[in-house]
Amino acid sequence: MASISGWINDKPHRGDYTFTHDEVVEAFPLMSTGSIARALTREVRKGRVMSPLRGFYVIVPDEYVLRGAVPQPFYLDDMMRYLGRRYYVALLSAASYHGASHQVPLRFSVMIEPPAMRDKKGGKYLTHYFCKHHIADAYVERRQTRTGYINVSGPELTAVDLITYQSRSGSITRAATVLAELAEKLDFGGLGADFVDGVPVSSLQRLGYILEAVLEEHEAAEGVFALLKKADKQLQYVPLKAGKGSEGCEKNVRWKMLVNEQIEIDEL
Repeated sequence: MASISGWINDKPHRGDYTFTHDEVVEAFPLMSTGSIARALTREVRKGRVMSPLRGFYVIVPDEYVLRGAVPQPFYLDDMMRYLGRRYYVALLSAASYHGASHQVPLRFSVMIEPPAMRDKKGGKYLTHYFCKHHIADAYVERRQTRTGYINVSGPELTAVDLITYQSRSGSITRAATVLAELAEKLDFGGLGADFVDGVPVSSLQRLGYILEAVLEEHEAAEGVFALLKKADKQLQYVPLKAGKGSEGCEKNVRWKMLVNEQIEIDEL
């Protein structure tokens, strides 16, 4: 009978870098539970296998053995399928897929539907989970990776998320700096009105204001304005920077924006 070590080593030759505990049990039906557990523990200790969550394993390619962990795109899609969870790569991590790589994210951001998941650190890799009520597949792209595919928010959803989660992903200025690189990819005018149902209207207001008044990306800003009009949204005044006082500050009538923060874009 083949060993578990040999079975694991053979999987990458078939382009398969993940497996579950149940798959091992199925492949070795005559092996005791204790023997399987000891074999898997040995593989983890040797750095050939990592386990980002209980019952799910990732085979570590040779170039990552010294780190003892692999980048999240290697296994995220398989892991989320194993968990039965809807997800997409989000925020700065998603922006890097769209060519906005000026600011390299220190953590890998993943958006999920409830229930929430704890942030996870594996080796030098930190995964930060964000949670939203509903993920609309229409605005999520499937991107090819070395080991398969991964879900990534489209440019428009990425832009809105950067604004919505500004306090947890850096700052409004950092978000605007990334938006400067994303702007040419944005086509809000081509989206359906249902897009607005899945994001905060206040985020679209802030985004439109930044595109128009800060970045001078008038075409992209017009697309946001057209989308809000298509969705028949009545705008109310909101502060540019959420959670900061706005008394006596400048008002932007078009976007109903209380300009309580001065944005200075970083050098690109």
